[in-house]
Amino acid sequence: MDEGLLGVCIGEKRRIVVPPHLAYGEEGRGNIPGSAVLVFDIHVIDFHNPSDSISITSHYKPPDCSVLSKKGDYLKYHYNASLLDGTLLDSTWNLGKTYNIVLGSGQVVLGMDMGLREMCVGEKRTVIIPPHLGYGEAGVDGEVPGSAVLVFDIELLELVAGLPEGYMFVWNGEVSANLFEEIDKDGDGEVLLEEFSEYIHAQVASGKGKLAPGFDAEMIVKNMFTNQDRNGDGKVTAEEFKLKDQEAKHDEL
Repeated sequence: MDEGLLGVCIGEKRRIVVPPHLAYGEEGRGNIPGSAVLVFDIHVIDFHNPSDSISITSHYKPPDCSVLSKKGDYLKYHYNASLLDGTLLDSTWNLGKTYNIVLGSGQVVLGMDMGLREMCVGEKRTVIIPPHLGYGEAGVDGEVPGSAVLVFDIELLELVAGLPEGYMFVWNGEVSANLFEEIDKDGDGEVLLEEFSEYIHAQVASGKGKLAPGFDAEMIVKNMFTNQDRNGDGKVTAEEFKLKDQEAKHDEL
């Protein structure tokens, strides 16, 4: 049977006759008698190679296609997802809302993540994803059959540039030399989470700072605060802030 399948193409129908010595021999197996000649009528629906990668076909690019998507960018896009035979699996157009992800964050299957890279806003493309880069042999129960090759028709509608890898907040310009004093509005020498959060959001609103797009902003700010609160007492002192600032400068060196 293995030899009989060599050289087939998708959609082909063929009959394979297998002599006993290339099948189950003189002993047979189960309900198959010994020395049986086996006849298989097959129809090849689909096949893939585990070494296959995705296939990308771009159907339209706007005149200005210079800003391309990369890891960490926040994307909003529409898609139709279907099988190779045209069976529709899912459609954001039908749902009336875009699908939004941070590229490279594991929010979609690997093949889709690969297919959305180096794409500009307004571009339309078709991405064909083999099973091992999609939902694998198991598929998704009741939604995607096992070993399915997926076809995505995609239109990228919005791209928000991400931050450098490893960063969840960056300053857009020089950082104030009196940063702690600016955050500590009441001047009591301690910064609580509420003060810290208010200050960071104010910097983002004014364009002086930027949070990583596509993530929970409050969670980012809380993690930033916790990172500064070295002893975990729920407040940041000037000394804790100074030590953390020194560590950052040392890391930069």
